[in-house]
Amino acid sequence: MKIKEIIEIIKQDLNTTKRAIKLIQTFTPNYFLHSFLFAFDLAAAQYIGCFLAAEITDEVTGGKDIKKMAIMVVVMVISELVLVLLSKYSWRRIRVNEIITQQWEEIYLNNKSFSMDYKNMEDPEIRAKRQAIVDNRNLGGLSYLVSRLSHIMRNIINIVFSIIMVADMFFNHSDKPLTGIVAFADSWVASLLLGVVIIISCVVSFISVQYVESKDYIINKKISATKKIYSYYLSDYLDDSKACKDVHIFNQQELIVNASDKIHSKWLSLIKDKNELTKKYGEKTQVIDYIILGLIYSFVALKAIAGTFGIGSFVKYATCIQKLMWNTNDFSLMLSRMHSLNKYIEDFFEYVDTPTEMHYGTIPTEKRMDNKYDIEFHNVSFKYPNTENYAIKNLNLKFKVGDRIAVVGMNGSGKTTMIKLLCRLYDPTEGYITLNGIDIQKYDYEDYLKLFSVVFQDFKLFSFSVGENVAASVDYDEEKVWSSLEKAGMLERVKAMPKGLKTPVYKDFEEDGVEISGGEAQKLAIARALYKDAAFVILDEPTASLDPIAEHEIYSRFNDMVKDKTAVYISHRLSSCRFCDRILVFDNGQLIQDGSHENLLENPDGKYSELWNAQAQYYAENKV
Repeated sequence: MKIKEIIEIIKQDLNTTKRAIKLIQTFTPNYFLHSFLFAFDLAAAQYIGCFLAAEITDEVTGGKDIKKMAIMVVVMVISELVLVLLSKYSWRRIRVNEIITQQWEEIYLNNKSFSMDYKNMEDPEIRAKRQAIVDNRNLGGLSYLVSRLSHIMRNIINIVFSIIMVADMFFNHSDKPLTGIVAFADSWVASLLLGVVIIISCVVSFISVQYVESKDYIINKKISATKKIYSYYLSDYLDDSKACKDVHIFNQQELIVNASDKIHSKWLSLIKDKNELTKKYGEKTQVIDYIILGLIYSFVALKAIAGTFGIGSFVKYATCIQKLMWNTNDFSLMLSRMHSLNKYIEDFFEYVDTPTEMHYGTIPTEKRMDNKYDIEFHNVSFKYPNTENYAIKNLNLKFKVGDRIAVVGMNGSGKTTMIKLLCRLYDPTEGYITLNGIDIQKYDYEDYLKLFSVVFQDFKLFSFSVGENVAASVDYDEEKVWSSLEKAGMLERVKAMPKGLKTPVYKDFEEDGVEISGGEAQKLAIARALYKDAAFVILDEPTASLDPIAEHEIYSRFNDMVKDKTAVYISHRLSSCRFCDRILVFDNGQLIQDGSHENLLENPDGKYSELWNAQAQYYAENKV
């Protein structure tokens, strides 16, 4: 690797770390202060103890002043006790801050997801980025950075203390006449050579660790991906009650066991590669460390023999140089791991930096009691991101207050895309949409969304209480919730539940939760749409799993519920939409027909007649 590339990597790492530190400080402002105090107190306690122990030992073997020794013992005990207690307090604060950082990191990530443009939330690449961040939390993240920075701070403080403690050893020399190896050890040349050897060993250790960590990062990513698949087979899949039915009916046990065994074998192979990598380079580094340690002890011992210092100082210097080496090597290891960690943090920042491109506007929507909101599509065309084909092409369409509109067409004809554009989940690629004559992009986005209640085909209910699901809020109007449930046909069912509106839906988190059927879930989703009391109500095939008669009953009843609101119904079953004032027929992204059921059937060659006749044969009286 060229020097320029190394410099660029270091710059990038510094920028990433700097940004991460600023973010961490917003989560836990006092974290770095506690980290410094912990590292300083602990190091000070150790080195003060080491220094005083050496002084006491020298006094025992030299002057033997009992009063002086007693004072040093008292000072050592009290100082170590105070510093250790302070370090323990700081350590507890560090652990709390690590947990807080981890929680805030998740909140920060979720807030980004909530505020992200809908098109980005649907984008597979961006969704994959978020999933990778979640999957790799056990390998890296801001909370890991907190721990690593604290570790590095301890290394630096220990290195500084070690250098201060041993510095005089290299400059002090014996006054006695010396010969041979003892004389050489006491010379400045030996001190210089030992310093150079220590520096070289640290550089070699750093390069070796850097290589190991870069390889280890790749292996860890593979291990994480493998564990995810393994967990899916033996945990996620089998924990799904719907999947369990398939397991028993189709005897999938052998299929699952075989698949999980293959994944497990791959996982074991990766673990073996990881261990071999660590063993190969770890052993080499360890050998070098022990050789250097032997040289250090020999150097210090020869200096002691030369009479440069006493036995106590010999122990002090030997201990402090060993600490210096260990902390220097550990410091290089932490720096290398910081580089690997920064790759995970860069993934995090890349996700949260996903740009917002929607025009959010500032104009508030007019609050009208008569719900007179006229929306019009003006030659609107739309392509989904990263595609070349138009999902909607040259759409001109007007919704008038109180309309009952059915939208029909084959799969992929543009029905749901039109609804997404209407609700501003996407902005048009070409053309524009107006609300009461004003481009909808000029309206405040959140204010505009209040005009719509939508029940999508793939609607979701959460494992919250019935009341919270209907109101989509923790705080809600109970009377309004009961009214919405009654209109949706779920009143009696909810009244029969153990806790009424407070009954949890599903048993994911609460033992007293209630499992509901697909039809009941659809009714709760409809009740949620009614509770919002929006000017536009849209049903996007939420009843697709029901039979045609049941769907028609729900649509007809829902039509009575919405009263003066504008209602849009999307369905594959044309028989369910006969009551609508207008039927819009989509084909290949274009609106090709617009009229009532009777008017559209008058054109026998039209798409609507083709679809109607194709379906009507299944509902004829002489058919089963």
